[in-house]
Amino acid sequence: MDNRRNTTIFILGFLAVFSLLTVFVLADSDVPYPVRYIENLSSSRANISNTSDTTQEVAAGNVTEINLTTISTTKTWAGFYGNITGVLTLEDVYGYVFYNWTANEPKGEIYASPNNTILWQGVTCFEFDGSEGNFDIEEAELRFGIQDDDEDGINETFTDDTNTEFRVGSVTITANTCPATNTYTYGQQKVDGDWENVLLTDDDALIFATLIENDQADNATDKIGFDNRPHDFQLMVAENGHDGYEDTMTTYYFWAEIE
Repeated sequence: MDNRRNTTIFILGFLAVFSLLTVFVLADSDVPYPVRYIENLSSSRANISNTSDTTQEVAAGNVTEINLTTISTTKTWAGFYGNITGVLTLEDVYGYVFYNWTANEPKGEIYASPNNTILWQGVTCFEFDGSEGNFDIEEAELRFGIQDDDEDGINETFTDDTNTEFRVGSVTITANTCPATNTYTYGQQKVDGDWENVLLTDDDALIFATLIENDQADNATDKIGFDNRPHDFQLMVAENGHDGYEDTMTTYYFWAEIE
């Protein structure tokens, strides 16, 4: 009788330990979640017609030295900006909620890619020379119709390697290892640490990432963005709008990882 009782206790104890191990494995294997809802508020581009006509008088016999300044809309990049709210949830695989907490000012990251399937466990920094086994900058730019001498190419845009350390699921992206850039604050200024954009890959897709502002502990104040309004994020993504592709639109998939 004692042997049978001891056996039962051992089996229950083993199952309890196994269940805990299973929980730990599942908790450790979390990856960024697909964004459940996107509210499209507005979309705009540079207003070329808003520039007044410029003139220069000329007199016969004169040669005049002049300097010209103009603008042209990028054919390579598009931007997303706005705010994010989220829910920290405790729920099962069927979506039944055990408990949740509304996060009005979540911390974390937002990811976007033209590929809808990302191998999150294999995410690394994108290396321009393909040294980590990923495709190189030449192939990356070819996907978006970018020429080597384009001023707004990928490597002409992501010119820094001063990214903040963060985690993508169980993968740690070490500080100062990834191609990075900062989109502008109001006044056309780049501020280190603000509106950080980081270029990642899973060896198959380009992943454009940004850190949600404000990422400081116990600070819920939104930072002022490019348009003199507070936002949670500003994210740049590549797009092919070059000659012959002006009317082509790319579908981007979004994920977020919040805490």
